[in-house]
Amino acid sequence: MSSHQGSGLGSEASRRVFQHLSDERASFLAFLRKRVDSAATAEDLLQAAYLRAIEHLSELRDERRADAWFYRFLRNAIIDHYRRAATAAKVLVEEAPLDRPVEPVRSPNTCPCATRELNRIKTDYARALEDVEMDGMPVQVFASQERIAPGTASVRLYRARKALASRLLIICGSCSGQGCFDCTCE
Repeated sequence: MSSHQGSGLGSEASRRVFQHLSDERASFLAFLRKRVDSAATAEDLLQAAYLRAIEHLSELRDERRADAWFYRFLRNAIIDHYRRAATAAKVLVEEAPLDRPVEPVRSPNTCPCATRELNRIKTDYARALEDVEMDGMPVQVFASQERIAPGTASVRLYRARKALASRLLIICGSCSGQGCFDCTCE
């Protein structure tokens, strides 16, 4: 590739840049694949980066810098992907428990390991699980009782579930994946 300094690339230089970016597709895809959870996501991010590159081609002043310029689009695509995922997870954590009525989980068939393991997780988490999951207290009432925002209560409940699930996986193994009903691990 040759150099072109000035206010953007000419049409011939632009064609060379895009041919080069196309030729490097496998390298770009490998870069993305190492940083995201699936090949499909990597492919989607690569396509989005190609589109952004087309939209911003006038910003490239030197075709010798095309790789560095394009990697910026790839890094931004990865950052945006994880930001969207974090935002979606936060919305799910904060809203899902408030959208549905909570039915008590405590029953004669509930795994006794769950009750025992509550003593081994953080006290705030155990209290959240006992009040909301086992006794059926609405998240809003729990939040009010704890003097925290409902969104904070939902996050606490989400983290409590994860902490207990991790403990149960160690103690009970695969039966914990089915919700520990009809427990046979004792």
